[in-house]
Amino acid sequence: MDNITVILGLALAGALGAAAAFALARRRSRGSVPPVDPNALVEQVVRVTGQAFQTHLQTGRAEIRAGHAELARERDVFDTKWEPLVARVNEELAGIRGLVDELQKDRAVQHEGLTENLRNAADQQRRLLASTQRLNDILGNPQARGQWGERMADDILRSAGLIEGVNYRKQLTTSAGTRPDFTFDLPDGRLLHMDVKFPLEAYVRYLEAGTPDDETAAVKDFGRAVWHHIRETARRDAYRESISTVGFVLMFVPNERVYAFIHEHHARLLDQALSVRVVVCSPFTLFGMVSLVRQAMDTIALERSSQEILDHLTVFTEEWGRYVGKVELVERHLGRLNTAFGELTTTRQRKLERSLDRIENLKTRTPKPVLAGAAESAGLAPPAPEELAGSG
Repeated sequence: MDNITVILGLALAGALGAAAAFALARRRSRGSVPPVDPNALVEQVVRVTGQAFQTHLQTGRAEIRAGHAELARERDVFDTKWEPLVARVNEELAGIRGLVDELQKDRAVQHEGLTENLRNAADQQRRLLASTQRLNDILGNPQARGQWGERMADDILRSAGLIEGVNYRKQLTTSAGTRPDFTFDLPDGRLLHMDVKFPLEAYVRYLEAGTPDDETAAVKDFGRAVWHHIRETARRDAYRESISTVGFVLMFVPNERVYAFIHEHHARLLDQALSVRVVVCSPFTLFGMVSLVRQAMDTIALERSSQEILDHLTVFTEEWGRYVGKVELVERHLGRLNTAFGELTTTRQRKLERSLDRIENLKTRTPKPVLAGAAESAGLAPPAPEELAGSG
């Protein structure tokens, strides 16, 4: 950039010098100074300017060549120092690119999984909404609501170990013509009745109340509904006054939140229910009561069968004594048999073995000829076969 500036400056100076020479020549032509040839002056200025331009051009070329050489050296230094770094950076970039590719693949997989989970969640939400709608339909129908409460009570009784038809019965018609929802069979032929009541409508009005006044009115309506159910249960005197009953009846509320709402806002109703011999219970308290009743029934049954157990123990003791006597007798006989068997395997066996050894020795013994001749001379020779045949 500096060389170009110098060259342009020289060209501009030459042009200005030519213009000044031309103006001076014109003034001299007007005065007494002898005229000067402007063309010669211009040629001289151009020649001087050209020489200066050539000088600076050569200088600029030399500087450019020196700059090129410096750039070449710097490039060599850059290649020497920075190429390994660039290669390492490229490797790291390649690794980062691979990592980014893996992350993109993982993100695609996760996105697919998330989409599937969202789809499943949407399906579950639809099923939940459908179930909620069915539950609302059930709870909105008093008859269906009562059946749902009976089903819950039935599940609680089975979970407590009671068996339908053995420990309790459903919809049993009493002697007075009433039909309690559940009847428990107790010892001595006693019965305990239970009805299922669900004051849900007033409780729902409380939940849907928009103002404090509406809530207060709903709480009062709820209390009146609960007391109505208690009085309705208490009016069934056959549940309590019959000789076969225990003197009180259970009223089952199949929802813990509703039962807690009774305790929270109308606890006095529970005491009033006890005064008319009605016990209000929830799913948790019903499970505890039924478990206690079942344990008491088992205890009473065990007490009543204790005498039979003692009789069986007495018979067992007698039979055990006879069994022990027979075992001792067999043990004595086995002792004698063991002694006799030991004698057979020791003393008797050794004597028999000695006799067998003597017999074997006799078999292997060979008679001497002298003895045979002496036997013949003494008339002790064995008879001939013919003689044996004739004697036969």
